[in-house]
Amino acid sequence: MSYQDHRRRGIYARLIDSLLLIAKIKILREGTLKILTPIVRQSISLAQYNGNNGRVLKDQTDMMIALLHSVMRSGVQKKTIKILMKKIFLNIERKEVEHRFYIKHRFPPPAFITISPGKECNLRCRYCYANASNDKEKLSYLLFSRIIKEAKRYWGTRFFVISGGEPFLWRDQGKDLLDIARENLDTIFMVYTNGTLIKGGLLNRLHHLGNILPAISVEGSKAVTDQRRGEGVYDQIVETMRGLKARHIAFGISMTATRENCQDLLSDKEIDFYFNELGAGFGWIFHYMPIGRDPDLDLMPTPEQREWMWQRSWEIIREKKILLADFWNHGTVSNGCISAGRAGGYFYIDWNGNITPCVFFPYSTMNINDLYKDGKTINAIFEDKFFSAIRCWQEGYGYRRRSISGRTDWLRPCPIRDHHHLARRIIRSHSARLIEGNDRFIETEEYIRRMEEYDRILKDRVGNIWKRYYVNG
Repeated sequence: MSYQDHRRRGIYARLIDSLLLIAKIKILREGTLKILTPIVRQSISLAQYNGNNGRVLKDQTDMMIALLHSVMRSGVQKKTIKILMKKIFLNIERKEVEHRFYIKHRFPPPAFITISPGKECNLRCRYCYANASNDKEKLSYLLFSRIIKEAKRYWGTRFFVISGGEPFLWRDQGKDLLDIARENLDTIFMVYTNGTLIKGGLLNRLHHLGNILPAISVEGSKAVTDQRRGEGVYDQIVETMRGLKARHIAFGISMTATRENCQDLLSDKEIDFYFNELGAGFGWIFHYMPIGRDPDLDLMPTPEQREWMWQRSWEIIREKKILLADFWNHGTVSNGCISAGRAGGYFYIDWNGNITPCVFFPYSTMNINDLYKDGKTINAIFEDKFFSAIRCWQEGYGYRRRSISGRTDWLRPCPIRDHHHLARRIIRSHSARLIEGNDRFIETEEYIRRMEEYDRILKDRVGNIWKRYYVNG
């Protein structure tokens, strides 16, 4: 190690220690956040193509401020903070890799990949998109490892989202998910999990590693959670969260909002319980998407409920300073849809190697197994015309545009859900196939008609909000 590297590490260590000290002392924490707020606002403004839209900048700034508050009050262990600071945010090598990618492709690389290494699950939840089964459908250890290594090598990626099935059940060649994390200690893995397996030895290993952030699935109250996930599951996940909090392991929650539970999920009672009492540091809201086995269009939140969720979620973010991201209602934070390997975005690889634009866009023209057999690398996704067509639509819908018009509506950012007619046209044009595990009802005229009808109602309702607050406001 050179003298400069040694000196830089010393500076980073002192910076991290200072931040942890500040986080523990309320008066210092509040003062620091007050200083950081205008800096965050200015940084976001300089980074945006459409920096002249005040409402979009406010959304992005308020979300970042909520993130800072969440990190400082969550009591994250020092090891995790060091990985985030040294290996991700302040990693010069990572930035050089990103720059080389940009020089070659003329756009930045994706920020992450969502990988479902296995389909096996110990629960069988109602309306689960994953259609959980046994352990026969899974990625091999070598394949899983190669995907991660290539994303790090070619894109500088140091963040991966792991889904399933139940990710903590995945095993191959004597390896499990925590072995993958141990082999990549310069990387953060956020793991969507039902939470029922995080105890005993697994809990100890998570604490030792420090680079896995569980995102535990919740449905709201005990009655609603057990109705969907099974009797006694609610008590198990509450116990898991208490165990994570006691070990200072950063964790969050993952909420599936339906027509039946959306108001319960976002009630003061549930938000305060999960974030203040149990110690969740972040939350993701997923609107139920009718895919997978037994898709039910009547479970989607109505356009009226979606408008309410938009208002309520921003109320929680701004007033409670809680990081609670809604992947459909908060398109202003991400500048629209982030699928199909968009710059700063992501794509999805499932247990069979199918590569899809998004977890909720279950159509594919590529399989990672075939790409590797043909001697290609993960970079082959940028040659795919199906993905390219989606990225082209994203740019036409406002991404990387200097100004925002009425033709853009990032309160309706999703091609497969909010612009279903357009998604079907892209699917047909590129002969994308519906991947395994999805009911063929998804391709029927009734399904398509009802999705398009939903979109028309949504446009009339939410489109007026977009014009009033973001275009004309």
